[in-house]
Amino acid sequence: MRETRLNKLTQVPIDDVEYTIVDAGGGPGVVALIVSSILQESLEAIKAAEILSPHFPQVTLINNEGVAAPPKIEVYLARPRTNQRQALLIVTRNFIIETTEVGEEVSEILLNYLPSSKISALVVLTSGRVNASGEVYASSTDMERVRRLVRLGAKAATNIETLPVDRLTSSLMLRFHLNRIPMDLLISDTMGLAPDLASAKKVLAILSGYLGIPVDTSKLDAEIEKQQQLLREASRFFEEMERRGSAPSYIG
Repeated sequence: MRETRLNKLTQVPIDDVEYTIVDAGGGPGVVALIVSSILQESLEAIKAAEILSPHFPQVTLINNEGVAAPPKIEVYLARPRTNQRQALLIVTRNFIIETTEVGEEVSEILLNYLPSSKISALVVLTSGRVNASGEVYASSTDMERVRRLVRLGAKAATNIETLPVDRLTSSLMLRFHLNRIPMDLLISDTMGLAPDLASAKKVLAILSGYLGIPVDTSKLDAEIEKQQQLLREASRFFEEMERRGSAPSYIG
């Protein structure tokens, strides 16, 4: 592979359907990837395209089924529900694009994939350390859109010096701004790379109300309960060790 290319896997309808682009995965945390995965499953999204490039990180990624593949950007299509004209295109990746040149190249390919006249908005999902509050922060190119997100449970983002986004996301944001297409940003304030399932559920609740789409979080709820149970057991273990007056032993 000598150049960046987009492989079309499914024809995206271009009739009277408008698209909201959801960019997930361009930050240091994994909350956006969790949200993206649940959206794909809940909305029965199909893979519409994938982008491969020799400029992506030269590593081999292994999925949950044990299949190895080169890093790629995937685009999923969630078709409109009955009596709706709004569809989602979910752009997801599990690596960060670090150079401006590659970000510009890929963003141009993505926007050529779908005419800008069919795009109604861009929603960026990301996560990172903001102030350790655990909140979901919202920003937008329109104040009324910020107010809507705040009413749904987000906090208005203020004085964030560095956005936790990669070069592809920043290029998309600039292009959408220049084309006067509405743009929203949801930042989940997390401690870092550890899976923050509770934060993912917050983002999903906000996104579901904001876009007017039903999202099934039952599997996520089950995983959150498992995580909380493990934390409770660990807490009881250390409390018991403290009562006995002995230090816990570690393996490894």
